Amino acid sequence: MSDWDCLDVLVTHCGMARELVAALDGQAGLRLRVVEGAEPADPVAAGLGDYRPDAVIGYQFGPGSLRGLAGPRWLHLTGTGVDHLQPAGLGPDVLVTTSSRVPVTAVAEYAVAGLFLLTKDLAGLASGQRRAWFSSAATLVAGSTVGVLGAGRIGRAVLSRLSALGARTVAVTRDGASPVAEAARTIGLAGLAAEAAGLDAVIGCLPGGPGTVYALSREVLAGLPAHARVVNVGRASTVDTEALYEALRAGRLAGAFLDVHDVEPLPADHEAWQVPGLVVSPHCAFRFPGEPAAVAAAFLDNLDDLRRGQAPRDRAGWLLEGSLG
Repeated sequence: MSDWDCLDVLVTHCGMARELVAALDGQAGLRLRVVEGAEPADPVAAGLGDYRPDAVIGYQFGPGSLRGLAGPRWLHLTGTGVDHLQPAGLGPDVLVTTSSRVPVTAVAEYAVAGLFLLTKDLAGLASGQRRAWFSSAATLVAGSTVGVLGAGRIGRAVLSRLSALGARTVAVTRDGASPVAEAARTIGLAGLAAEAAGLDAVIGCLPGGPGTVYALSREVLAGLPAHARVVNVGRASTVDTEALYEALRAGRLAGAFLDVHDVEPLPADHEAWQVPGLVVSPHCAFRFPGEPAAVAAAFLDNLDDLRRGQAPRDRAGWLLEGSLG
């Protein structure tokens, strides 16, 4: 017998809960309960009474929302970010696993698509903008130099795709000490500003956390050439958004594609909608039709590890420190 053989599992997720329960229903030793509501979730406010789940599955949790939740030994996140857990009041002894392997392909494809949208000048065409025949402001990704911030699963997937397209790739990690196999070069974050003038594009793939705040800083943005483009599919906190807006307004950057934002959803009157050259994406890079089933499979893989007495394969680990990879 294992301590993990029989579990009461609370599933709390505004958009995926029912699909997750359908995928997990009938699995041996799992008793499932659902709390649905807005994200970030607040399971304590849902009025659970004396219910003490052994495990919780969820996406994001609001400040203080986990402080009064008794019982859980394990939290499995349907996403990748863990920076919200400390403010939520998660106990230090709770095991945290993530679904970080699930969205890798989807996010990597989306990041490259965002770069193509900018470099091929497609945003205006997609909106129905008319232009003179045979005219284009398109540039080549092949032969360009692209810096990718972060070399975790998603960052490495982006790097491999860019390399296959003929781009010269630069991986940006915490200290640059360990070469990233998927990149032509690897540098440390401290050297990014000095390298910025040689970059044609920057793609952010960083998690949140104190070590990554404003990794794409005002100084780095100022150092980029005027033809450079910026794509961010990591955390919004990793980019100095106001400095980015200023650079776009002043024509010091050619364009930006942001899938993540300081406020979400963006209000209708938010300044981002009016920034020239900025393409606003509604935080959807990770979505694909098989996502709920893949998240459920990740949960079950980690449960199988625990039942076998092994360390779960998707334990948060370095993510808790906001590492650059």
